[in-house]
Amino acid sequence: MRELLTADEMQVVDAYAARSGGDSYSLMQAAGRAVAVSVQTLPCDTRRVLVLAGSGNNGGDGVIAAEVLRQSGIAVSLLRVRNECVKDYKTPTKTVVTDADRAFAAWQGSTIGLELAAAGLTTAIEQLLDSADVIVDALLGAGLSRDIDGLLQQLIEAVNNASAHVMAVDLPSGLDGNSHVPQSTCVQADSTVTFFRYKPVHCLYPGRALCGRLELAQIGLTASMLSSISSDCRINHPDSWRDLLPLPALDGHKFQRGHVLVRSGPLQQTGAARLSASAALHSGAGLVTLASSTDALMVNASHLTAVMLAIANTDDDWQTVIADSRISALLVGPGNGRNKATRTAVHVALASGKSVVLDADALSCWQKASLPLLAALRSSASSVVLTPHAGEFERLFGDKDFVRLPSKLHQAQAAAAETGAVVVFKGPDTVIAAPDGRTAININAPPWLATAGAGDVLAGIIAAFLSQDVDAYTAACAAVWIHGDAACEQDFPMTAESLIPAVSRTIAALLQPNFPPQLAGLDA
Repeated sequence: MRELLTADEMQVVDAYAARSGGDSYSLMQAAGRAVAVSVQTLPCDTRRVLVLAGSGNNGGDGVIAAEVLRQSGIAVSLLRVRNECVKDYKTPTKTVVTDADRAFAAWQGSTIGLELAAAGLTTAIEQLLDSADVIVDALLGAGLSRDIDGLLQQLIEAVNNASAHVMAVDLPSGLDGNSHVPQSTCVQADSTVTFFRYKPVHCLYPGRALCGRLELAQIGLTASMLSSISSDCRINHPDSWRDLLPLPALDGHKFQRGHVLVRSGPLQQTGAARLSASAALHSGAGLVTLASSTDALMVNASHLTAVMLAIANTDDDWQTVIADSRISALLVGPGNGRNKATRTAVHVALASGKSVVLDADALSCWQKASLPLLAALRSSASSVVLTPHAGEFERLFGDKDFVRLPSKLHQAQAAAAETGAVVVFKGPDTVIAAPDGRTAININAPPWLATAGAGDVLAGIIAAFLSQDVDAYTAACAAVWIHGDAACEQDFPMTAESLIPAVSRTIAALLQPNFPPQLAGLDA
């Protein structure tokens, strides 16, 4: 269940289910029951529940939950929010009766009406908000079709100021399941119940924080119904790539496990490249070489043992080192400096035909003048991974229209399509995007992973997998998840140096079940 669906894609799945003989009202009933069960199992007082229901399907889910809770003996109040004034809140006035209309008609409790054209919240409504133990937010659907303003804005602000546990149905009202971003006013939920599959907005910040604790409920839809959509966005998880990672052969040697070349920075900026080189070696690369200027050679040598050193004082030296046929992956950028030399090193790497990771200064050195880099990427035969954080992304692509797309998922997808490279848009919700449209959102990184040098470690892990002929998208997805999992093993505060050995342990745990058995008796 790793697929992520936008609000529009979920509607397509629902419609496909209905065309295939499904009962859409039964799905709504199942969703409402799931919400009710979640309310009943909350670790807080649930004696007084207030359900806020809009007029759409989200409101229908909410009112079914209200009826289930009412029948179980819980004191439930229903606040029905409508755009227009109506005298009877239980009788549909439309010619076409929707599933939501059926749900409201089945409600046996009393209804409090709220027309959005009203002047403000009444005292009675304010008292309901203040006295509730649980507020169920079923106001708006996942695909926003209206602005949050006026009385609706007042209501959401009052919900956020209430002391009750707030449970959102599918998404907190005000959070858009298509753009993945909230409006200026949005419900801050303590928990969210969604259905069938999570959405990207559940995994991306700030939506992830606005949702609170997430719960996924199954309501009768089947995995076969995903064939009705073409989306290829997933939660990043080993299930997708574990079997694609390289295993050392019983009769193999180090040159079969790849050789990573890392470009060092100058004397005063050598630490970042050493972190990358050490991480590559701890991630399974058979050999790692650090290309260093002569003046930085001794400081690098004093800190390294298994990582080899090569002298590269000039652009020609760098090109000569790269030409070694045994080297299979290149890493440029950590501590390299935002200068012409780094830009030249990038061009040489992309022209080599070898796998390339561009990180840190190899991205920032273009500073909103990325046309030469884009041209080199498009003409390169190399397999390339770009690893920007938000600041580097802005520096690299700040002159591109796609930086104004609504979410980092959209931006990463556009950047991958523009460059032809795999883009790892880093952050607490790292997005990995391939040029062919595949995307994954990583959700396992702890907050203490945000520490100096952690990005250099990630770049080294990616390079190690690339050096072993893992395709760029798989290498990036695996490295990002491993990076996060290794950090989860550490206590806060954590340093990048302590993260590197944990990376080895995480990779070993992932691969251990796949190691070939030893010949019987040889270990006796």
